[in-house]
Amino acid sequence: MPFSLTGMIHTPRLSKQFATHFSTLDDFFADAEQGRLPTYSFIEPNLLHGHNDYHPAMNAVAPGLAADPPSSILGGEALLARIYSAIRGSSTTGGSNFANTLFLVGFDEHGGTYDHVPPPRVPPPDPAAPAGQMGFRFDRSGVRIPTLAVSAYLDPRTVVTGEYRNTSLIRTLRERFSLGPPLTGRDAVAADIAPILTRTTLRAQEDWPEVTAPQVPPLADPLVPMDQPLPPLGKYLLGTAIALDTMHTGQVPDIDPKTATGQQARDYMLDRQARIWPGLTGSTAQGRSGRDL
Repeated sequence: MPFSLTGMIHTPRLSKQFATHFSTLDDFFADAEQGRLPTYSFIEPNLLHGHNDYHPAMNAVAPGLAADPPSSILGGEALLARIYSAIRGSSTTGGSNFANTLFLVGFDEHGGTYDHVPPPRVPPPDPAAPAGQMGFRFDRSGVRIPTLAVSAYLDPRTVVTGEYRNTSLIRTLRERFSLGPPLTGRDAVAADIAPILTRTTLRAQEDWPEVTAPQVPPLADPLVPMDQPLPPLGKYLLGTAIALDTMHTGQVPDIDPKTATGQQARDYMLDRQARIWPGLTGSTAQGRSGRDL
């Protein structure tokens, strides 16, 4: 069932771009091969059935049960290998190619590994904002998370030990494309990623290592009864889709997130996806590609 979870979460801001800026991962691979990658692409892995995002199964369909059977993290390895290989093999003389493409892999969690370094203090995004739960002022970093950078202007086995943040991507994009002042106090002080590209001459394409991901184990049959009502996360996701559908048609569809079953929600989404995300019609479950978001 192809849809963008990122798009659903940020529907108020992104809905106007659904028809023009959301396409399939197959489109990304074709554009990489033909040198047509846009200035900025954001790739969203498959976050639900048959994960390739390193994430365990999610409880989105049936209460007390996962939405899909546990899936191997090798799915994430395979996705990264395909994207890396597509960029490594891009050799067009014009447009995008291996020499002018920076591939960033970010993670939003640390995987449960204990961090022996206390999170440092940081400026809050908005100093005037009220305190959050337990008086937290959003003035401290979270746990450290990994980020990978792949570029022809990076030396092999480079390890960057400087302090960067998730908002460093925002800072880098603002600097690179003159997008205006900082969005918050947090990206105002985040380090720019560009200085890590220290080579003065590009690394030859044939010097990039070849990667082959281990074979992904076949996915087991679904473990959940689709005739059960949706749990809280599933109700939220379906409610967001209904709100978006209503924006497009001006009519409220005849389905209630409070009582809909997993099968009813799935049938509804399949019926509406061509109108909500026309660029994803006919896509596989391998991932989504957002263009110039």
